[in-house]
Formats: sequence, C-alpha cells, structure tokens
Amino acid sequence: MKRRKFLHSLATSGLGLMAVPVAVEGRSRGRITEASGQPEPTPEQKAWMELGFGMFIHFGINTYYDVEWSDGTLDPVKFNPEKLNTDQWCATAKTAGMKYVVLVTKHHDGFCLWPTKHTRYSVEATPWKGDLVGELVNSAHKHGLQVGFYYSLWDCHEKSHDTNDWAYVDFMKRQLEELLTQYGEAIELWFDGFWKKQKTGWTKKNKELEGEAGFEEWNRERNLAFISAWRTEGAYRWQMDHLYQYIKSLQPGCLVMNNSTTAYPGVPLHPVDIRSGEKYTGVAEDQKVWEWLGEKRYFPLQIEATMSVKGDKRFPSGNWFWHEWDTSALEKRQILNNLEVAGKVEANLLLNVGPSAKGLLREIDERTLKYLRE
Repeated sequence: MKRRKFLHSLATSGLGLMAVPVAVEGRSRGRITEASGQPEPTPEQKAWMELGFGMFIHFGINTYYDVEWSDGTLDPVKFNPEKLNTDQWCATAKTAGMKYVVLVTKHHDGFCLWPTKHTRYSVEATPWKGDLVGELVNSAHKHGLQVGFYYSLWDCHEKSHDTNDWAYVDFMKRQLEELLTQYGEAIELWFDGFWKKQKTGWTKKNKELEGEAGFEEWNRERNLAFISAWRTEGAYRWQMDHLYQYIKSLQPGCLVMNNSTTAYPGVPLHPVDIRSGEKYTGVAEDQKVWEWLGEKRYFPLQIEATMSVKGDKRFPSGNWFWHEWDTSALEKRQILNNLEVAGKVEANLLLNVGPSAKGLLREIDERTLKYLRE
C-alpha cells in the first residue's frame, strides 16, 4: 500500500490519528547508523525498544468516582477492589504479545497505589489496605513482563505542591525512592503533569491543556522554542535535572520520560531518555535525534493509546480510567494498525486498559487482547 493511501486508511479507521513531518537523517530501517555519523540508541534504549508493545494501566481513586481527573479531595473509603486480579491483567498482556506493563502509581489527584510513608492519601487509608504496586509487580514477574511506573508530577492533594517548590521536590524524591528501591527493577518512569509549573512558551492558552489539548502540526522551530522555554522555567521549578540524576543514582537503567502533552507530541522535555506521543497513533514520520548537552543524541518514541474510544466532552477521544457506562473499545484491526504505525517509526506502543472497580479488566478488553494474534 502506498504511503498516502496507508495514512488515509488509518485516518478513517476511527482511531483519531495524527501525522507529523520528519527531520531525521542518516537512518537505516529507521535507526541511526554509525556510518552516518549520527548517534545510535544507548544499550538501555535498545533493550527498551526491543520490548515494543506494552500495557498501560490506569487504576486509582478516579475508578470509583466516574471521573478521569480529580482534585485530591475524593474520599478513599470507596476504594475497594474486592476481586482484584493483577494476574488476569498480566496474563492478558502476555497473551497479546506485550512485554511490559506501566502502572499509574499516582495520578494528578495524589492518591497513591502503594502504602507510602509520605502521605495519608493512599491505599493505606482505604478499606482494602493492600499494596497494588506490589501486587502488580509480582504478577508481572510471574508472567515474564518488565515493569514501568507512571508518576504524576502534579499533585492536587499534597499542599507543598502549591506552596513550596523545593519542599515538594523533596516530597517527590522520597516517594520515588520508595518506588525505585522496594519493587525491583523499573524499565521506565513516566512523568506527567509538568504544565502546572510551566507558565510560558505555549503557542496556545495554558488553560487549554487542562484536559485534552488540540493537536497542532509538527513544527521544528515551534518545538525548539518550547524546549527552550521549558528549560528556563519548568525544568527549573520542577528541579528536573536534579530529579533525573537522583533517579539514575537509584536505578541507572530506568529510562525517564516526561509527557509533553498532545500539543507537543514527541518533543523531549530534557532531561529524558525516551519521548512520549500520547494518542499519537498516526505518526507518519518522527524526529529521533535532538541536541542535548552540546551534542546530538537519540531519543526513541513511545506512543500511548487507550482501549476506550468513546470518552466524554472533556476527553472526547477515549477514557483512560474505567467508567461503567463506557463499553466502547478499539477493535482488533485498529490495534494492529496502531502496532503497524509504531513499527514503521520504530516506536513502542503502550496500550491502556482501565480495570473496573472490582479490580478486573473489562470483558471486552480481555477478549480483544487475548485473541489479538489470532
């Protein structure tokens, strides 16, 4: 199929696809070669790229209140996954051909899925009182899957987030230490919510990013200008250089990513090791080599998509958390299309599921993923 017809077929398949121009040179089968004089992926990046396909898991306090985002005030008393089965999640991922799972350990609301010592807003305050991070890690290892963690920088519950940048950085470090020392090797750390301390540099009003930002055509000058604005404000306020080095001191092989939002998909918010392409499943071309620390470096891409396709007014292209009313789901052919697109640009595909309040995958998600390869 010719490239134009291929992209058109994807755009009409109900995936909400997006496409961008490219500025990548010296690639062989999409990968930078030594002969070109361009950088190659590091050994850690290559190992991560070989995973290819993973399961994103959104589960938390929002699951029990029929919302996608919440403000840190929801009562943990409702959180009670009475039939929690992380083995089901991981067995389904394995059958689908996935090689890793990335769990939302803390969303923007600040509710933590492990019994952290640094806030009371966690599973410890629920009737369940378990350790969901631990449960997931054990199941993943049982099924031969690697594990990554999503951790929201933005925390609506922790007061220091809004009152003292430096105290909040210390708070994050203590929580990240728990995640990176108590649960074994993490292949990936997925940061989100950076925009809460990034006031400048946007070509759109910042308030439009409080939800699902509209996609804009890829523009090299615009992207570089945003990286510059990030480095002079957001990175400083979040102390990302310090956090990055702290993470590497705990787990040198853990690859760091910072979600650049749907407004700047694939743009590296330095310092990072991999780039995010949230709902970027129609990538036509992709820039993998970027300037960082005075030299050109290779940054592979991860495309994040979700099984839900219905969504609501605020998130029209699909939900990340479970909602009882949402029975929509990607079809097998759409997932395979996403995988084909990811393969063409040598990106990983991280496909989200939202387990139900009982702690089980939706039947339609389990069925579709189990028979994906048949």
